[in-house]
This record gives sequence, C-alpha cells and structure tokens, in this order.
Amino acid sequence: MVALNKTKMNEEQILNQVPVYYYQEGIKKNILQRAWHLGKLKAVLSMIDKYPDSILDVGCASGWFLSKVSRRYPKAACVGIDKYKKAIYYGKKRYKSLKFLYADAHKLPFRSNSFDLVIATEVLEHVTDPTGALKEIKRVLKKEGSAIIEMDSGNFLFGIVWHWWTNIRKGVWRDAHLHLFTAKKLSEMLGSNGFIVSKKKMFNYTMGVAFLLKKR
Repeated sequence: MVALNKTKMNEEQILNQVPVYYYQEGIKKNILQRAWHLGKLKAVLSMIDKYPDSILDVGCASGWFLSKVSRRYPKAACVGIDKYKKAIYYGKKRYKSLKFLYADAHKLPFRSNSFDLVIATEVLEHVTDPTGALKEIKRVLKKEGSAIIEMDSGNFLFGIVWHWWTNIRKGVWRDAHLHLFTAKKLSEMLGSNGFIVSKKKMFNYTMGVAFLLKKR
C-alpha cells in the first residue's frame, strides 16, 4: 500500500465531487460505467457462498450496489453505511426497503458479530486508515460469516484508464484515491489483519479484484 498526499481537498470536498445519483444515472447513460459496475456486481455476487440473513455494505454511497444485492437475497436484512451524508439521504428516499446510516467505516455503529456478510467495494483506497476499517469489518462480522473486499487491481491497464478518467475526461473522483494498492499488497494486508482469503477473483479484464474472506 502506498499513501498518497497529492490532494489539498479534504474528505468532504472529495465526496462532494460526486452527485448523489452518480451510480444510478451513470450506469444508465455511460457505457463504460455500466460495464465496470455490472462487471463488479457479477463478480461479487458469484463469490457469496451461502444465503446471508444479514448484510452490511460499508461505503454504500446512495445504495445502488446494495439494492442489487438485496434483490438476490430478498429475505436478508440489508444495511448500508457511508460518510457521504447527501448520498445516504438519497438512498433512504429511493430504496425504502433498505436501511441506511450515516457512519464512519473506522467506527461502525454495530455490536461485534452482527452480520453474516460484510461487503466493501472500492472503499479501502478512499478511507484515511484502511487497516482501521478492516479491523471494524472483522469486528462486526459473525464468526462463521464472510466478507468481500473489492477494488481496482492497481495494474498497468487500470492506471491508464484511471488517468484518462480523472485527468483527461475530467470525471469525478479526482484526487480521491488516498492509497494505492496492488492485488498482492491488498492480499497481504487482509492476511495481516486476521482474515483468511478463501477465494480471489479478477474481473473487468483484470482491472478489478475481489477477495472472499473468513475470520481467522
């Protein structure tokens, strides 16, 4: 993991770059966003190894991803948390059957051993303390539960696409990656924070990587 200190923007300014409907509208209107996020969704869903009664989405934004997971598991109690307050309000209005909380990934407002499945997609690269967030994910995960951590793989191809997206096309998320990971470095961090990697999956032409985790 490499820490980045390029940005002069604070966390709130970074988040405010992103419209609250970014995922919902972007997936409809932008073929590249649609391909990326649907590929991510397919990869994550394929890794869920048993029907969860309770699901937590850490860094849920306005709830698009969680809404799709909840369709696959309609009997599960689904909760999403995010530090982007406007997105949480939007999610509450749009997805009435889901629960959304304004909360920090470093201080999850739940008891230990609360969830069968914890998902964090494209989150660790954006938080100030990835290790602290992982410790919280492990804490709230049930003993026999599963966690799925997903992000870009940090490979050369993704680097080209990300540079184009943030600097040439001027898309959102400018300076939003506070840390750089490779798939190998992420795997090592997961292991050093008390997780066993049960399965690893590369997707979107190896630009994305997801890990299915169990508590050690």
